[in-house]
Amino acid sequence: MNINISSLVLQENAGETTFEASGEYWTWKATGEATNGLYDYAVVTTLPQVGPPEHAHQQEELLFILEGTYQIKLAESVSTVLPGTFIRIPSGVPHAWRALTAGKMLVTFLPGGLRGFFEGMRPLYLAPQLDMQALIELASKYGLVVTGPPLGE
Repeated sequence: MNINISSLVLQENAGETTFEASGEYWTWKATGEATNGLYDYAVVTTLPQVGPPEHAHQQEELLFILEGTYQIKLAESVSTVLPGTFIRIPSGVPHAWRALTAGKMLVTFLPGGLRGFFEGMRPLYLAPQLDMQALIELASKYGLVVTGPPLGE
């Protein structure tokens, strides 16, 4: 296999930052477009009491908690995690997380290609009322399935 990916050095605040009105700030350090689809890599800063609904996707997801306390649901298991915790979410496993405090984590999707989902989600969350049908259709376009409500609801 011949893959040509350029070397890359990004300083702490470098990268493309996408604001999600749901209280998540995603700073993309590398995307599927830049890695020939191998992976997406982002630093995610969260406000307290935010997190996605339970969902599943084709990508494997890796999380590393840098700051704050999070609640993580993997299938039927719920854990509280602190800085230094590493989480591997295999492809297809329903999962959700919720920031219990302000926090920051590293997120990797393998293979890459989910940045477009987050970009498409932004206007939905900025609307006066969230259009769940539009969110479900957008998720489906990227191979994501909503499998339950957010943690705590």
